[in-house]
Amino acid sequence: MESQLAFLAICLASAASPGPGGLAVVSNSINHNLRRTLPVIFGIATGLMLASLLANTWLLAVIHSSEQAFQIMTWLCSGYIAYLGCKALYYANSTMTIAAQGYSFKNGVLISLLNPKTLVFFGALFPMFIPADEDFLRYAILLTAELVLITLVIHILVSSAIDKVSHLLQHHLVAINRATGVMFIALGISGFIF
Repeated sequence: MESQLAFLAICLASAASPGPGGLAVVSNSINHNLRRTLPVIFGIATGLMLASLLANTWLLAVIHSSEQAFQIMTWLCSGYIAYLGCKALYYANSTMTIAAQGYSFKNGVLISLLNPKTLVFFGALFPMFIPADEDFLRYAILLTAELVLITLVIHILVSSAIDKVSHLLQHHLVAINRATGVMFIALGISGFIF
C-alpha cells in the first residue's frame, strides 16, 4: 500500500512538473481553448501508453544491454524536443506559429513518446514499484493506467484554468511563444548534457 501511494505521488509530481507535454498543453491552451487542446492531451496520454509498452518490452532490453544505445536514444529524443523549440522561436512573430496552428494529436504522441523523462520513468523507476513475486504484466498495466489517468486529469485541469484567463494572455502571444520555444530548447539541451 505504501509503495502504491509513493507511486501515485510520483505520478502527480511528474504530471504537474514542467516538461514538454505540460508546455505543449499550456501553449496550446493560451493560444486556443480547452476543446482545441484536448487532441494534444489525448496524444500525450497515448504516447505514455506506447512508451510503457516499448519500455516494458524490447526497448527496456536494448537500454539495459547497451549504454551506448540508451545514449543515442536520449540524444534523438532530446533533439526532437529542441527542434520543437527552434520551430516555435522561428515562427514566434508569424501568424502561422506552431501555437497558432495548435499542437495536434500526433504532436502529443511524439512529445510524450520521445521525451527522455518518459523513457527513464518507465525504464528505471517503473520496475521499482512492481513486486518481484507478482504478475509483472498485470502490475505494468495497472501502473500505466494510473499514470495516464493522472496525467490526463492534471493536463485537463491546467488547460481549463488557462482557458479561463487566456483572454488576458492573448496580448502577449509573441513573448509566450518565444518563452515556450526557449523552454523546449532548454529541455532538449538538458537531454544532451545529463
